[in-house]
Amino acid sequence: MTAHRGLKRIRLPQLASSGRVMTCLILGTVASCGSHLASHAPARKPEVQRATALSRRLQACLDHLVEEQASVRGGLLLVEGPGFRWKGASGVAFEATRLAMLPDDQFTIDSVAKSMTATIVMKLVEAGRLGLDEPIATHLPPSVMDGLHLFQGRSYSEEITIRQLLNHTSGIRDDWGCADFFERIAADLQRRWTPEETVTFVKTHCEPAFPPGGGFAYSDTGYNLLGLIIEKVTGTPLHEVYRHLLLDPLGMSHTYRPAYEEARPSIVGRPPSERWAGDIECSLSPAVMTADWGGGGLISTTEDLDRFLRALVSNRLFSKSTTRQEMFSWVDSGPFHRYGLGIASVDFGRSPSPLHAGLGQVWGHAGSSQVFMYYWPDRDIVMIGTLNQIDSQKSVYDIVAPIMRTVLDTVQGTGPQN
Repeated sequence: MTAHRGLKRIRLPQLASSGRVMTCLILGTVASCGSHLASHAPARKPEVQRATALSRRLQACLDHLVEEQASVRGGLLLVEGPGFRWKGASGVAFEATRLAMLPDDQFTIDSVAKSMTATIVMKLVEAGRLGLDEPIATHLPPSVMDGLHLFQGRSYSEEITIRQLLNHTSGIRDDWGCADFFERIAADLQRRWTPEETVTFVKTHCEPAFPPGGGFAYSDTGYNLLGLIIEKVTGTPLHEVYRHLLLDPLGMSHTYRPAYEEARPSIVGRPPSERWAGDIECSLSPAVMTADWGGGGLISTTEDLDRFLRALVSNRLFSKSTTRQEMFSWVDSGPFHRYGLGIASVDFGRSPSPLHAGLGQVWGHAGSSQVFMYYWPDRDIVMIGTLNQIDSQKSVYDIVAPIMRTVLDTVQGTGPQN
């Protein structure tokens, strides 16, 4: 949680009908998330009304995002900025028991973990233990490097750099995008994959997209290679490096790698909420959580991700301010997207969709199960959430946009205020 001076918390009782819990914080005041508390708020009435309206509208927005897609079972959302903090839940966390989703539930963060892996790499760069533009062959054995990048009859394996793995410009294909890879995962969810096995699969099944530096091609395989490089340089398993360099220092006590560590529940006796791929439940499947390794494989909470993102926003993760700035070295990755070093930028102003008009830019990362962690610089607002569904009918941008619109309309007074 970000420390804001003068913040006070109100936590409403659980609503029996929906299992929702709302949390609302207002800078220097107590603002209700329910009208029965409004009379005790010392803040000016318009501020309290606006905060109350925003809380209710964010909950309604989350409810709609969950309910509009039949494949989505439940969702989580945290929104916080100057003077305001709200988190909520909607739907169910566990389909068989129909237990309601709770705001403090854990969830699989998918590719949001890439921002953390990239941060670790940048810490090693800052310490002089890695170089962004040095060949990855410096740190990887021949068994990994041989045949890694064969494009149109020529080997480019020795030319790939760490920077190119970080910003997805190496040309190495994404294992999850290779033919039959997902089918192999789904066929044996109990199998434990090694990162080397995922690399071998790509080498034998998917020709690279282009020579190193020749374009942008998103690649989980590249982040598995980065995980191997981190282990080689530190002499320590990746999950332990995560804990030593990031999770423990930031107090992310409910974030862990379930394939390699003991559970760290955010709610005693309660496992992470279920993640789905259509009708296949795959939250803690060993095959998924080991194959999705260097660029995924973590369980977390909205609060823990907020700690990480706020630390990145305020530049508290590195000794030198220039280290974080290097992460914002962008390459084009889509019609209104750019990608840096483990960080994605979305410029809604360049989107052709009218739903995105006037929303500005965000940066952060998203994952396959409609999980997102974004910072909105224009408003100094963090938005973190998930719908726990890989097979979604909506893009993550069309999920984040209505959340931004809800905030914008309420702040500007263009939406209902009660």
